[in-house]
Formats: sequence, structure tokens, C-alpha cells
Amino acid sequence: MILPRMTAALLSMSFFGSAYANAELYAGTSLDQWVVICGAANGAAGLYQASEHDLNQHQLTARAHLTRFAAENGRLLLEFQPLFTRGQAEGKRLVEAQDKLFTPHKQALLEGFHNDKQIQYQDMKRVLGT
Repeated sequence: MILPRMTAALLSMSFFGSAYANAELYAGTSLDQWVVICGAANGAAGLYQASEHDLNQHQLTARAHLTRFAAENGRLLLEFQPLFTRGQAEGKRLVEAQDKLFTPHKQALLEGFHNDKQIQYQDMKRVLGT
């Protein structure tokens, strides 16, 4: 179930400028799945030569927002790093495979990545709350 969501997030990033742009796709997505999705976006951007600084900033933003959302909703997010790392590997794999179901556009994906590395909590919260 997570693979179609990661693909959708990367496509949203490519076409709409943010992995969070198409909230309707994410109904029922768990916080753990969101961590993996964020990791996938990070991994894909890494393959497209996003800088280490930008990759780290993206990860810090995702961690801060997801941890805050979890705390505000009485949940714990205990395994952020292993899930994010798993997502990074899956995102890289998806981009490397570039099969006929998923062909990311490098520049658009990077623009979405840069948007998401500095996304405001309230913008992310709207999607997480769906």
C-alpha cells in the first residue's frame, strides 16, 4: 500500500510543486507512512543532485512537522530515522527504475522538493489531518 502512495507523492511533487499538494490521495495515511513518503521524496531529490544541505534541511523539516503533528494528536513517532531511511532507498529505487508508470521530471521534482524542505507546518498539517 505504501508504494502507490510514494509514487503519488513523487508525482505530486513533479506536477504540483509539493508532495502534499494532492491531499485526496492520502486519506488514511499513517504517520509512519508519511515518514516513508518524506524519505522517498528526499531519496529521489538526492539522485537528482540536491545538495547535502538541502537534503538535511528537508529531513529536519519533515521530522519537526511530523513529530509536532504526532504530539498535538496524542501519538508518538518513535522510529523516524529507520522509516525515513527506508523511504530514501525506495525513492531512489523508484526514480532509478523510471518505468512507464512513473517518469519524474527532474526540474519539477526538485522544485517540489525545495518547496517541501521549507513548507510551513500549517500547510503540511492540512494534509496530515485529512
